[in-house]
Amino acid sequence: MVLTRLEKIAFAMLVVMLAMGLMLLVVRVSTVRQQNRQLMTKIDHVAALTDFTVLVKGDTFNATENAGKLNLNRTDLKSITSLPQMTPALAKKIYDYIKDRGEIKDLNELLNVKGMTKRRIRQLENYATAIGGHSGQAAWGDKLNLNFASLSDINALPGVSKKMAERIVDFRNRNGGFFSINDLKEVPGLTEKTLKKFIDLVEVK
Repeated sequence: MVLTRLEKIAFAMLVVMLAMGLMLLVVRVSTVRQQNRQLMTKIDHVAALTDFTVLVKGDTFNATENAGKLNLNRTDLKSITSLPQMTPALAKKIYDYIKDRGEIKDLNELLNVKGMTKRRIRQLENYATAIGGHSGQAAWGDKLNLNFASLSDINALPGVSKKMAERIVDFRNRNGGFFSINDLKEVPGLTEKTLKKFIDLVEVK
């Protein structure tokens, strides 16, 4: 069978089109494979940053229980020194130890600090924690700014119970903040006697 010139041209064009389609298919498959490799690389990167630590009994904490305690991971030397039965020298050792390690997960790790004993750890547990708690007065500067302080920070002030701290925060939220220290006198239940205990430790800005 002899093909005409027109048929030969049509056949040649068909072959070229099939070849181009095949090339486009190969390019597309290659592109998809490259995108998949990039996606897998991103997934591996995210997986590497994900904490897969399994929580077991003892890893959780009672936020309410620790609310009035000083978080040693987030505080500074001045706040640690102010803890009951704490000497300046021991406070400095504790502060330096935590700073060098980055953080501690349990107060028992402080047994590595020279001068710390199990008895001191038990005493420290009444006032400090490694999880939850507040950052301490010194972390805010010389005085605690009541317009930005958290409930736990206010609760840590001398003479301020958790219920009173909640009233102070509620008063602040309802009135758009404190504009003067004297505004504290309008907080329900806050007596002059209690106010005198911490008024020199706070400010409003």
